[in-house]
Amino acid sequence: MTSGAEAAYAAAVSHQRVLIVGSGFSGIAMAARLAQAGIDDFLILEKADDVGGTWRDNRYPGCACDVPSRLYSLSFAPKADWSRDYAPAGEIWDYLRDCVERFGLRSRIVFGAEVTEATWKRGRWEVLAADGREWTAGALVLGVGGLHVPRRPDLPGLGSFAGRVLHTADWPEDDHLSGMRVGVVGTGASAVQLVPSLADRVGALEVFQRTPSWILPRDDRPWSRARQQSYARLPLLGRLARWRTYVRLETRVLGFGRLDRARRLVQEQALARLAEAVPDPATREALTPHYALGCKRVLLSDDYWPTFARPDVALVTAPIDRVEPWGVVTEDGEHHELDALVFATGFDVRGSFDRVRITGLRGRTLADEWASSRSTHLGIEVAGFPELYLLLGPNTALGHNSVLVMIEAAIEHILKALHRADEEGPHVVTRSAQARFGRWVRQRTRHTVWGSGCQSWYLDERGRNVAIWPASSIRYRVATRRLRARSYERVTEDGPVRSTTGPTRVD
Repeated sequence: MTSGAEAAYAAAVSHQRVLIVGSGFSGIAMAARLAQAGIDDFLILEKADDVGGTWRDNRYPGCACDVPSRLYSLSFAPKADWSRDYAPAGEIWDYLRDCVERFGLRSRIVFGAEVTEATWKRGRWEVLAADGREWTAGALVLGVGGLHVPRRPDLPGLGSFAGRVLHTADWPEDDHLSGMRVGVVGTGASAVQLVPSLADRVGALEVFQRTPSWILPRDDRPWSRARQQSYARLPLLGRLARWRTYVRLETRVLGFGRLDRARRLVQEQALARLAEAVPDPATREALTPHYALGCKRVLLSDDYWPTFARPDVALVTAPIDRVEPWGVVTEDGEHHELDALVFATGFDVRGSFDRVRITGLRGRTLADEWASSRSTHLGIEVAGFPELYLLLGPNTALGHNSVLVMIEAAIEHILKALHRADEEGPHVVTRSAQARFGRWVRQRTRHTVWGSGCQSWYLDERGRNVAIWPASSIRYRVATRRLRARSYERVTEDGPVRSTTGPTRVD
């Protein structure tokens, strides 16, 4: 591109200090902290027509959070009047929209901007949307989340099904399921909430299970008006309650590590509740997990197991062989007549990042970089991609506490990196630092339940942990607290200009 063409391009394209992709918890929290830090030249690019991410898209019956409300909110944006201990999806969506107004972010959001490409050129990111709009930025933050792209099973004959086909991540305003014979495929987090809600109004319900889940009690209770008012009048009470909840949940990580005696005790208590809830021995055995608690996502529910004691609810463990116009046939030859199929099959946690073509130094794409391993540094930075930052990236999910703790820690790390770039120019993490972090994750995972051998979405096709942070969230906060100069290289238009080596510890 000639200098004249470059000038014309710069005049036609909006340039920002920071571009954020996505307006869920990650994107809104990042934008709010930028505003608080005095960085006011940023935009959020959102592909939909409203904010909210996961909590905008998931509207299935019974949808709610499985983290206590007081902790599933931003530490710098408290809410005193949650309706109950575990907020329903609509209330969380309202909270996110309130945060947008509270921090004056509405004018910073570009709706209908589905980002398809982002390329590092001439010391900045050039970002392209599906409708042809373009932006440039000194830094690019991907807040696209991991619960975004629905996983839809490719069942033989599915296209021939004459009834309704729904997915929990794409629920209509009126599902028209009342009185119908409904089959639910999946028994994960969405299904555990959906199944009890559907059972009360459908004609008959069959749940097709591949693997049973460990379920712990939720003990969900509504908040009284007096409680809400006390938190509003005395914010310190709310902060103390939040801290107590955080500490209580944080101790659970011990049971996922070397303290397996505690984990076995919780398993015994869970099985006792299962025996009380489901009197039929065959159904109870089918619902009994035969892997260590925590190896897959631990679910919370007070009413899922008791639902299978109802005469109009059946558990099916035989795999689905094919779909026919009015039902499914399982591998044992049985035909199950159905008016509707509901997929509670979760999300493709990698799909959120894969849908955008990210091109870094020397024309290498993020897809190329992650072809064999989803390597990152702290789940935030990727070698070869200057001033690119991930929120809820690989190895930052939690199995024991609120992921918002991880999001906020990563955001503070990013703010420090942005300040460094303002003073010294753009940087990129070194491959040696990234490799050391990867080795630490693998070594640490071996000593946890997540490396005990069961298959879950935490692991890739080679059995490597690509999702979970295999330690306490406190450790993550410490690890992300400062930038270690030896782990980064400064970048010019020609590429990295210096490389140093030295220990990058996670401690």
